[in-house]
Amino acid sequence: MIRGIGVDMVEIARVKKLVEEDRGFAERIFTDKEIAYCEGKFSKAQHYAARFASKEAFFKALGTGFRDGMGWRDVEVENDSLGKPQLRLAAVALDQFKKRKLKRALLSLSHTRDMAVALVVIE
Repeated sequence: MIRGIGVDMVEIARVKKLVEEDRGFAERIFTDKEIAYCEGKFSKAQHYAARFASKEAFFKALGTGFRDGMGWRDVEVENDSLGKPQLRLAAVALDQFKKRKLKRALLSLSHTRDMAVALVVIE
C-alpha cells in the first residue's frame, strides 16, 4: 500500500552554482559516496541536482520535512548493479522510517539539460 508520494524538481544551474561557489555546500548536503559519484561524471551538476531533488522528494513523501533531527545526509542516493537509483536511509531518517512501519521507498529520477526531477513513492 502506498503511504506517501513526493516529487521535487530543481534547476541544474542553481545546484551547479551552489556546489561551485558555496564552500562546504556539497559536504553539508551529500554523503561522501554521493560526492565521489557526482565528481566522477562529465555533467556532475546534473547528478548533484538529481540527488538534491531525491532528498527533497523523500522528505515530502515521508510527510515530515526536516523535523525530529533528520538531515540531508540521512538520505543517500546510490545505484544498484544495473544503474537503477535507489535510496539508502541512515540515522534519524531510518529510525523515523522504521517507527512508521514503512516497507520501502522507491525512487525515479529524470533530467533535461536544465532541470532535474525526482519522484519517491513510499510503501
